[in-house]
Amino acid sequence: MMVHFFLLMISIILIASSSAASGVAFLKIDVGARAAGMGGAFVAVADDISSIWCNPAGLSMIKSEEIVLHHQDWLQDTRYECLGYAYPAQNLTLGVSLNHLSTNHIPEILNVNDKPSSTGRLFGASDMSGMFAVSKQMSKQIFIGCGIKYLQEQLDNTTVNAGAIDLGCLYTPNNSFCLASSIRNIGSQMQMDKDTFTLPLMYRTGVAWKTESLCFGIELNKARGRELRGCAGVELKINNPITVRCGYQFLTDNDRGSFKGIPDRVSLGFGVKIGGTTMDYAFAPYGVLEDTHRISVSTKFGRQRFVSKKQGDKGIKIEGDQGIKFEKDKEIVSEDVVIVTTDNIPLREGPGTTYSIITKIGIGTRLQVIDKQKKWFYKVVLPDGRRGWVCSIFVK
Repeated sequence: MMVHFFLLMISIILIASSSAASGVAFLKIDVGARAAGMGGAFVAVADDISSIWCNPAGLSMIKSEEIVLHHQDWLQDTRYECLGYAYPAQNLTLGVSLNHLSTNHIPEILNVNDKPSSTGRLFGASDMSGMFAVSKQMSKQIFIGCGIKYLQEQLDNTTVNAGAIDLGCLYTPNNSFCLASSIRNIGSQMQMDKDTFTLPLMYRTGVAWKTESLCFGIELNKARGRELRGCAGVELKINNPITVRCGYQFLTDNDRGSFKGIPDRVSLGFGVKIGGTTMDYAFAPYGVLEDTHRISVSTKFGRQRFVSKKQGDKGIKIEGDQGIKFEKDKEIVSEDVVIVTTDNIPLREGPGTTYSIITKIGIGTRLQVIDKQKKWFYKVVLPDGRRGWVCSIFVK
């Protein structure tokens, strides 16, 4: 069934070719330095707070509260700022975001006797969007998400508003592979003076392959008024705090417009993680136009998502930044308990010393064991519901 759905989404992308003029074009810009560093091939990778901007279904992969600030130096002295927040509740993940793009250096040009004439006056323009999103896990392998957006575009003293909806889904047949698709900016038309604009409806579908240290994504996307475009990206974790990224976008003649000398776009990026805070940076050259720079800072905090014993343990497997994976349903066996024998023992995000430390555990702490199949590590649950891995030599 899910395979048929993704084939349908690819068909929609291939036949979508509307050339109608679009307003609020800033909605086409990739948000998040991690996504940009991978060339925008993020619809199937989506597993963090930046999912809210490309595929809201990815919010279900978030295991604790997360907030992100994003700054982008765009073309021609344009600034783009974004704020996002996600909260993983018991059965849903909720998210909100606010995006704002602005510039104040547009020259006023009037049509005088059928000739353009500059008045010497500069004016400003801005775009804004606010979104509320919700994501839900429908089964062990299927995740869906929906976002409702309010849009506003201002040009000098003229302001127009609109509403839109984003839809997304993820299909994870196993712990490494993911299929995903999203449709963004489904909404009403906008009218400024006598001109009517449609929203930049955007279809995206892609696949991703993930391991503990490597992530690869490939994507096809189609925006209204733009030809079909492909992109690919790779992310490599070279050690615990540092991740490097590279992406490639295949541009069309429609993308290049009158700037025929612009080559296909290569992007580079990296991320540094310290504790629960991650800083991501991406660089993407635009040929004769300008180079662009993106910086995102995100922080995870609060308790991790926990399913009570009454509802059944869903086997949430914490594997660093790979997101929430799902194993077989299994009940927590209360008799299978270990006791910490050494003080200040780290509880880690994954089975290994290279994973980030969630907290430190004191001597004498009783831990319920979920998984002890690893040779050196036990997957355990703390009394407050947090989950992680402890080295077996420090417990009995």
